[in-house]
Amino acid sequence: MKTRAKVLSLVVLVALLTAIFPVSQIAAQRASFVAPVMVVNTSFLNVRTGPGIQYSVLVTVVGGTALPVLGVAQDRVWYQVSTVVGAGWVNAQYVLPRGDFSNVPFVDAPPAVDPRSLAFTAPGTTPNDDTAVDLGFSNRREFGASIIIEHPLRAQPTINAVNLTMLGPDPGIIFTINGATFAEGIQWLQISTPEGLSGWVEASKTRLRPYGCTLSVAIAQQDLELKRGPDGSGPNGGLFISAFDEAYVLDRVGDLLKIELSSGNFGWVEIGALTIRQAGEVRVPYCQQGGAASRAGAFQQPGTSTGGTSGISVPPGVATLAIPRVVINTGFLNVRSGPGAQYTAVATVAGGTELPVLGIAPDRVWYLVQGTFGQGWVNSEFTLFRGDGSRLPIIRGVVGIVATPRGVINGANVLIYAAPNLTLGTVGQITGPVEVDVVARTADFNWVQIRASFGFGWVQAAFITLSGDTGQIPVIGG
Repeated sequence: MKTRAKVLSLVVLVALLTAIFPVSQIAAQRASFVAPVMVVNTSFLNVRTGPGIQYSVLVTVVGGTALPVLGVAQDRVWYQVSTVVGAGWVNAQYVLPRGDFSNVPFVDAPPAVDPRSLAFTAPGTTPNDDTAVDLGFSNRREFGASIIIEHPLRAQPTINAVNLTMLGPDPGIIFTINGATFAEGIQWLQISTPEGLSGWVEASKTRLRPYGCTLSVAIAQQDLELKRGPDGSGPNGGLFISAFDEAYVLDRVGDLLKIELSSGNFGWVEIGALTIRQAGEVRVPYCQQGGAASRAGAFQQPGTSTGGTSGISVPPGVATLAIPRVVINTGFLNVRSGPGAQYTAVATVAGGTELPVLGIAPDRVWYLVQGTFGQGWVNSEFTLFRGDGSRLPIIRGVVGIVATPRGVINGANVLIYAAPNLTLGTVGQITGPVEVDVVARTADFNWVQIRASFGFGWVQAAFITLSGDTGQIPVIGG
């Protein structure tokens, strides 16, 4: 009897709940909580550990991958998504939104890794930016790497990659560094061996050393503090070189030597505390293959006559590989008429294309390149640099063709108004991120007029991210 009573009570409870919450309503509630997704809209996309390119790459996914959305950053540009290896972040610029974003919560950014805290970070580089590691664009001289702990040379920058060969500690050779990246919480260096193998090693198991192709190399005999020198350059204290570390010799005044460290910092030390590395003491394939010395004078300012079609002057006896190049590291990349996303595209090149580099913009982000299209600019974030960039000219005063301003609506259910006034009614709403044409703005820039699928309307400036030359946007209403 008790069992029958329990069953009867359960039936009554189910009937009551069904009456209160109809099945259709429950299904609708469930549907409303389906997570929206971001569909990758480029050939390959880096999913990062935080909302910005200063964060390391968690995983790289192929175009068309649907990533469930977990949250959004306060800037409404970076979205936290779920991947097979955990939660990561993607830039809204490279994905297509699918679903209802109205319930997506804001997520605080995790702390970024400070590049200065990572050993062997080349000056001018961000180790978290795997597509644009720069090993030669500061004023520093170039450095290679020697192995200090035996470990494998890996085919890819991952612990589980194929081992190409074992490398033992050998201070008698300085391997050529071809690139660097930060993956799996490890900083990696891509090196090449004299036997022609190219692979990846953990930076923590190497020591940076000057190539010394054309400049003398000093070896510290003890821990030394670098000081300010007679030319007024150098630190006021707190900068050291450790015993047996090496540095380039830049100058000598009396008994003082001016040296440059692998960090790009420099200062003065007593000459008696150093020894000079002798020629032939260390094997340096980089110098034997040309190195920085053979590249001196190999470049001309863009626009000068070289007598050839490439726009680059190559002295006799200099190998083609001496010309610095970039390799396109995304499915397709726009080459622009100026150093910025606001400039028009002069060509679109496929991933894997190699382009000679003629110069670099003052922001050290955009390269001037040469191709069948003539000359144009590419963003370093989407390329891999090859060669020596230390002598590339900095190109200033570029005049490009500015593209029409565009905007991206950020946020869920953003109201679009009939006029730049909250009291004059709405013409629709947009759930971002969605790209729209920018038509006009108010004088105070608090409102932006857009053209969307439903026609023209006004959006509050706080809900739209603009790109292109905003100075071209017509001003309406005084």
